[in-house]
Amino acid sequence: MAQSWSPAASPDGSQTPSEAGLEPSVRRRRLETAIAVVLLVCVGVRRELAAALSVGDCVALVSIPITWTAVRNARRFSLLLVLSILAAGTAYIMSLLAESSFVVEAWARRATTLSLLAVPCAVAVFVWGARRLGTRRAALAVGFGMFLDSLPLIQTNPNPWKFGIGAAVSIMVLSLVANRRRLLQIIALLGLSGAFLVSDSRSTLAFLAIILGTVIWQALASWARWHVPTPRRLAVSQIIVLAVVGVTAMAGVVAASESGTLGEDAQNRTIAQSSSSSGLLLSARPELGASWALFRNRPWGYGAGVKPRFEDLWVAKRGMAALGYDPENGYVENFMFGGRIELHSGVMDMWAAASIPGALLLLLIAGMALAAMMRDLGRLRATPWLFFAALTVVQNVFVGPWTVLPAYLPIVLGAAVLQPALRDAVQLGADDEPAELGRGHSARTGTEFLSP
Repeated sequence: MAQSWSPAASPDGSQTPSEAGLEPSVRRRRLETAIAVVLLVCVGVRRELAAALSVGDCVALVSIPITWTAVRNARRFSLLLVLSILAAGTAYIMSLLAESSFVVEAWARRATTLSLLAVPCAVAVFVWGARRLGTRRAALAVGFGMFLDSLPLIQTNPNPWKFGIGAAVSIMVLSLVANRRRLLQIIALLGLSGAFLVSDSRSTLAFLAIILGTVIWQALASWARWHVPTPRRLAVSQIIVLAVVGVTAMAGVVAASESGTLGEDAQNRTIAQSSSSSGLLLSARPELGASWALFRNRPWGYGAGVKPRFEDLWVAKRGMAALGYDPENGYVENFMFGGRIELHSGVMDMWAAASIPGALLLLLIAGMALAAMMRDLGRLRATPWLFFAALTVVQNVFVGPWTVLPAYLPIVLGAAVLQPALRDAVQLGADDEPAELGRGHSARTGTEFLSP
């Protein structure tokens, strides 16, 4: 009878060539996986270190020698890299030139410049980590970092769920259920919606309602065996559905807020904003009036860390007053212009700091987020965590502060870099784990997918 062969049965007890070659490969893979988890978690932590630098920015910048190999051939990454460097250089040079006319905060200049440089570096971390963990687990790791970063809010903020913990938990939960049955996704979305419903968070509740409507629609379409010939036509059809769901969800949230379902404070704010002559959006974000007035007054921007003069403060207040908002309440002096120019709009914050290159960078970010959602709609299996992060990014590019964006950018832009072209969307399943992707190379995206 023939004896079965076993590596452990070598006569001298030594390792066979195949075994000796396998073990270093396994050890290296495990080490890279552990490094990927640590880097991704750290990228999600926005806690400030010395000199106003965040943990995430520092880790992203320091790790670029390791992570650069993952993005060096990615075409979608190239424009992001060029605009980030151009915006950072513009912000720094404008800040130096402004020192003769303005007060410049050195810490704010440093933090703004490095945060711009860190954007592509953080995306590289996500892409490098996703090659080893899969995008779902990479998003989960970043979400866990965001959760750790938001824990101090429990002691310092009266509504920690609304201002940090809720978003981090949402990304983690939606990542965990992304490759599960749609029923479990619906239950998770309903649970998260309920938590935001009682925490007075109108915009996030609307996002979750949009995602929930999309998941339900796709479940019904799959059950009815709805078939569209090409991913592009499917994406266009689903964008129309998503637009209808979005309008319905936002109208529902506004109605719920006006009825008092979201609390008395939200009810009072919504009624006051809806009755304003400038409309709900502009009255809810009077900073847009200040942004437009400052842009007309100084279209080339200011520079990183520049504190506005009295005349700039007056221009901003006049722009806000034009929307029916009373700016004489300390908000402009203490929050918008307390340490640097913060206009509650990512694109305008970066216009003020880095002129036109900064604004173009933020518009590119919004475009990449929208494109990522569109490519994801090329199949009847939406990715909930990607939609949640992408909707949050688009909102904060236009009507949210820049400081909110860095934690979400690695997830959204990293996923956008890794996604296949829309015409190849049907080749993906519910989750893009490396083992499911196998080996392949996309000449269009410059992204190589490797199985573990």
